Amino acid sequence: MYELNCEEIGKRICERRKAKGLTQDKVSEKVGIGASHFGQIERGDNKCSLRVMTNIAIVLESSLDNLVRGVDEQNADTELMEVFKEVPKDKRAKFVKMCACLVDILK
Repeated sequence: MYELNCEEIGKRICERRKAKGLTQDKVSEKVGIGASHFGQIERGDNKCSLRVMTNIAIVLESSLDNLVRGVDEQNADTELMEVFKEVPKDKRAKFVKMCACLVDILK
C-alpha cells in the first residue's frame, strides 16, 4: 500500500510551481485557498483535500499522479514493474493478459 509523504508532495508542487514561473500567491489565488495554507502544503506541514489537490494540479498543468506519487512518463515503466512485483507469482500471467487488454482499449 502506498504511503503519502506530504513533504515529497510539497516538494514536487513547489518544483512544478517554480518551473511554471508562478508565485505561491498566484497559485493559491487560482486554487481558491489562502497563501499561508498553500505554503503549508508546499512545506508538507498540512494535508489538503482531493478538491484542492486537483485544483493545484490543474493550475500547475500537471497530473495528480505526478504531484502525489512522482509518477510521470519518464518513470512510469519503473512504477509498473513495482506494481508487477506485488502481484502473486501464480497470478502474474493473468495480470499480463489484463494489461494487454488495457493497451488494446487505450489504442
